[in-house]
Amino acid sequence: MKLFLQALVIVPTALGALLVDFNAARGDDPSVLGLRNLEAARDDKRSDNAADLYIKAEKDANGTAAAHFHRDKGNIRAEYHALNKKTQADKTYWIGYDFAVPKIQKSLMIWQFKEFVANNANDNGANIPLALEFIDSKHLQFQYQASGTDKRVGQWQKNIIPNRRYKIGIAINTGAPGWVELYVDGKQQGLGEGAVKRLTANTFPGRADPKFGAYRGEEIEMDTFVYDVQIGESKADVARAAGF
Repeated sequence: MKLFLQALVIVPTALGALLVDFNAARGDDPSVLGLRNLEAARDDKRSDNAADLYIKAEKDANGTAAAHFHRDKGNIRAEYHALNKKTQADKTYWIGYDFAVPKIQKSLMIWQFKEFVANNANDNGANIPLALEFIDSKHLQFQYQASGTDKRVGQWQKNIIPNRRYKIGIAINTGAPGWVELYVDGKQQGLGEGAVKRLTANTFPGRADPKFGAYRGEEIEMDTFVYDVQIGESKADVARAAGF
């Protein structure tokens, strides 16, 4: 009886560490991911799904359940903004992201850690401190932007095969400086010129939140499929989505 009571005390604490938990195979609606961001032309923001721009629970070409992010040619954004106004400084967030991209386009960004407060001339905060962006028709790059006057710099890249699922794990310690780690299909990757396991970085100039889906690369019609997303406070929290 004593052990049972102890378990009741422990379980809520453990569950509370998982901040976002989306699993398409479980039948979750994509809204679990957070705030839906749809944008056609620049500053032409849409509140509802439409035939040319949407995020829906559907299936990929193989019949696997997924959140389907779709943009017709010319539309620039189909993303979910997670942890909106909830991220905090001096914390470590673990992110698991399971996705596939049927077509690859240069400048397509499939994930970003977007700055929302210090992105101005006075604070000189990086617009996008961290991002996953395609730099050509094959290579996905993990990028870091140190400040508003610095460009995003590639820290790692990989040849991505269309329609293949990849599980990405990202650990972000929010600070100035903080640090970041990257994992692909459960294996830790080297970052930067020294291929370091933990990259010191200005990850949180004001308030940065994670965004998932498809941004830029609007020169072609774009579809991305997201199968699993977890955000938590420990590596164990995101084991399923990150492939740990």
